[in-house]
Amino acid sequence: MADKPIDIGTRRELFIDDYMVDSMKNVELKMHEPVRREVVMKFDKPWEGSGCGYFTVMQDGDKYRMYYHAWQILDHSKDYPSHRLVIAYAESQDGITWARPNLGLFDFKGSKDNNIVLNDIKGIECRDLSPFVDENPKVTPEEKYKAISYSHKYKPTGLWAFKSPDGIHWTPMKEGAVYTQGAFDTQNIAFWSEWEQQYVLYYRVFVKGVRHIERAVSKDFINWKREGLLDFGDGGPTPTEQFYVNQIKPYYRAPHILIGFPARYVDRGITVSTGKLPEPEQRKKRIARSPRYGTAVTDSVLITSRDGKTFRRSNDVFLRPGLRTRYNWSYGDNYIAWHVVETKPTDDDSPRQMSLYATEGYFTGNWSRLRRYALRLDGFVSAHARHDTGELVTQSFTFKGKRLSLNCRTSAAGFIKLELQTADGKPVPGFKLADADIIYGDSLDRTVSWKGKEDVSSLIGKPVRMRLVMSEADVYSWKFEDRDKDQGADS
Repeated sequence: MADKPIDIGTRRELFIDDYMVDSMKNVELKMHEPVRREVVMKFDKPWEGSGCGYFTVMQDGDKYRMYYHAWQILDHSKDYPSHRLVIAYAESQDGITWARPNLGLFDFKGSKDNNIVLNDIKGIECRDLSPFVDENPKVTPEEKYKAISYSHKYKPTGLWAFKSPDGIHWTPMKEGAVYTQGAFDTQNIAFWSEWEQQYVLYYRVFVKGVRHIERAVSKDFINWKREGLLDFGDGGPTPTEQFYVNQIKPYYRAPHILIGFPARYVDRGITVSTGKLPEPEQRKKRIARSPRYGTAVTDSVLITSRDGKTFRRSNDVFLRPGLRTRYNWSYGDNYIAWHVVETKPTDDDSPRQMSLYATEGYFTGNWSRLRRYALRLDGFVSAHARHDTGELVTQSFTFKGKRLSLNCRTSAAGFIKLELQTADGKPVPGFKLADADIIYGDSLDRTVSWKGKEDVSSLIGKPVRMRLVMSEADVYSWKFEDRDKDQGADS
């Protein structure tokens, strides 16, 4: 039990980790895998190819933006000529149907009829670009969008800082690298942290040959302070399970929680199973270039943090390669884009959901593609009870708000009942388990009540705990809110 009550105010809390958990019996924190949806982009333009990757997807006002490095990397055949890497851009009105705008900014083989948004830095290739909308209150209109990009040839090698007024026209904030203390040969991530009131950078380093993640911070996006390796406890990278891209960002519905999707790089070597994987002939050609190009396979795991430095790794894989006969089980497959966005459902009557995007067909032909995956809002991990009744008791906390809302679901026979207790575990009169109205159904915003009473404002500022009693149920998140619930509407 925490020594001091945690002040949560009206922020949303997720059962994505055990930070708010004091005890559990017959309840587990269960990770949920994204649901495979449609292919949203096939990268078959002349300036694209099998090496398209390091995706950034974000919602910006009424449009969705996508940035990626466009590359053709298979040079083992004259049918698939390689070309220099460029940064490309796509747009969408719904996050599902995407288009390449004709930007007319950069020449590619004699034509500017393309969606190339960044070609190079003074003739030097940029390997990645991961833009974000800068929410720093001091930001100027000319710097509304920022990004870090790795130049591996311009000396000294390192990360350049870029700015843009519109997300399309990019210029360096300073000539030369602003940060050089890393390996950087991956997608490097930077953003403005509202929680910390500073810019944060996550980037690639090698530790005794193992791909790992470090962090640096800055007040101005130019001068960076190195803070060192992330702490994963016993769940960090190892020689057999290395972390490639990190994809760390504050979760937009609970920005005090950082969520990342490191691609897990696993070199299995040549075994009997190697020849049983999809597209064995392509794999043999890749092995001829370099053994790891055919023996390494990749998937993605989930990591979370409350302080940006200490991370908890999920105890199961988040995105598996999957049961497919093509376009998978290859080095570079299943890299998740930076980051999740909220989209409308493609089903008839489903509520809004999160969309994630992951690579397919990387390194396996003359083009790759990007697939969308769907996940319930807040649906990364739930406090999950099976048929046998379980209980979860939270740490003590204080809150503000008039009502308590759960993002939860049950089976037809399942249920959830919720008791509010004092900090020392005594039921609060009026909010006892015996008074709790039984909850069943499936809702993103279910109000908790006790004998029909929803108002919890009498407990504002007082240390309390939640006791959840559950059967065949999941609770994903919870939030004390000032507003009255809109009748019949999930949020």
